[in-house]
Amino acid sequence: MTREALPHWIVLLDIEDFGSRPDAVRSRLREAMHSMAGSALTHAGLDPDRCPRQDRGDGLLILIPGSVSPGRLLQPFVSSLDIDLRTHLETHNASHRMRLRVGISRGLVAVEGSQWTGGVVENLAELVEAAAVTGVFARAIRARLMLVVPDDLYGSLVVQDRSRGLDPAAFGPRDYVTKQGRTLRGWVTLPGYPRPPEPFPEEAAQDTDEPRVTDLVEADHDDHDDHGTILLERPSDGVHAPSGHTPPGPEHDPDDDWPRQTPER
Repeated sequence: MTREALPHWIVLLDIEDFGSRPDAVRSRLREAMHSMAGSALTHAGLDPDRCPRQDRGDGLLILIPGSVSPGRLLQPFVSSLDIDLRTHLETHNASHRMRLRVGISRGLVAVEGSQWTGGVVENLAELVEAAAVTGVFARAIRARLMLVVPDDLYGSLVVQDRSRGLDPAAFGPRDYVTKQGRTLRGWVTLPGYPRPPEPFPEEAAQDTDEPRVTDLVEADHDDHDDHGTILLERPSDGVHAPSGHTPPGPEHDPDDDWPRQTPER
C-alpha cells in the first residue's frame, strides 16, 4: 500500500553541463555536490540524516518536512551552497567547474521506499530543466548558482512575505511547456545579478544543447593535478568557508551575494 502523501519541501540540485564531462570528472562533481548539500542542510539548522536524498545522476533531489520554515531554505541553505561553489571554483580547473541550478518547491509527496510520487516533483524537475531556464543560466556566466521557484512560491514567499530578505525585482519570469502540454511559469534569480539576463534566442526556443562549461571558461591546466585541483596559490577576494562550514560574521557579509541569517528554530 502506498503511503499517504504528506506536505514536503522539495529541493532539486542540478549540475550544469554534466553530460559532456568524462566519467571521472562526473564522479568528483557528484561527490562535491552531495557534500555541499549536507553542509547547506546543516547551515539551515536541519539534520541531513532526516532529509531523504535521491541521487539523479546529474543532480540531487532532497525532501524536507513541510513544517520547516521557508526562511531556512530561501536564505541559509542557498547562501551556503553559493559559498561552497565559490570555494570549489577557486580550487579547481575549468574541466571541474561546477554550477548549480537550485529548484525549490513545496507540495504533497508520497514516499514509499525509494519511490517518491507527486506532481510537484515532476513539475519542479521540468521547470529546472526547461530551456527557458537553462538558457538564462548559460548567459549569466558570472553566476555560480541560480535559484528557481514556481509561480505560486514566488507570489507567496517572495512578493507577499518581504521578511525573507529577497528582492522580487531580482527575479525574472520564465514560461515553459510541460510534457502534458501545459504552459507554466517559474521565476529565476542569480546572486550578483540585479535582474536575470535574457537567454540567447536559440537557447530559449530549444530544450537541449546547453552550452559546454569548458566553452565558457578558459584555463591553463598546467597548474592543476589529475583531479583538477589547483596546485599553485592564487589571490583570493575574501575568506571563504569550505564545505561543512558554519559561516561566521554579521547578518550581511559584503563578500557574499546573499545576506546571512541566523537559522530559524
